[in-house]
Amino acid sequence: MYEYVVSPAKQPIWRLKRVLAIIGYIAYALIFFIVGVVTQFLVPMMALIPLTTWILIWFTWRYVSVEYEYSFVSGIMTLTKILGGRTRKKVLEVRIKEMHVIAPYDGEYIKQAEAYKPEKTYDFTSSMQSPDLYFALFETADARRGIVYFEATKPALKILRYYNQGTVISEVRY
Repeated sequence: MYEYVVSPAKQPIWRLKRVLAIIGYIAYALIFFIVGVVTQFLVPMMALIPLTTWILIWFTWRYVSVEYEYSFVSGIMTLTKILGGRTRKKVLEVRIKEMHVIAPYDGEYIKQAEAYKPEKTYDFTSSMQSPDLYFALFETADARRGIVYFEATKPALKILRYYNQGTVISEVRY
């Protein structure tokens, strides 16, 4: 068994989502405060602003704090999305031996990935510019072509090579 977790938090889209969430929390508190002051009816309820804001943050922050995990167990690659470090959501499970190509996403292999014309794309990377970027081509359970991008490590490549002899091995950082 092998697991690896990747955090895409440094990507601009995730930073933007976090900033927008913070702006939303501030706007919620301000609107609650303004409505309370203007109506005079909700003034006692304004004491609940901190509590309700905290509840809002507790239930929504996990959607902007995402990590990706891929694990290998008994020849199956499982891709999981971890929301806020608490909730795990399985996204994909595929047998390694049924993957058509497992290769680094560079040079001639980029053309091979594009020629496959995948219908379903899974991005489990911190960034598409990662030096350890790999891809795997496969068919989904409903016979659609799929591609998964992931950041390879030396132990992961050993496992992939063991279950799929067509795995292309290149130098990786970890």
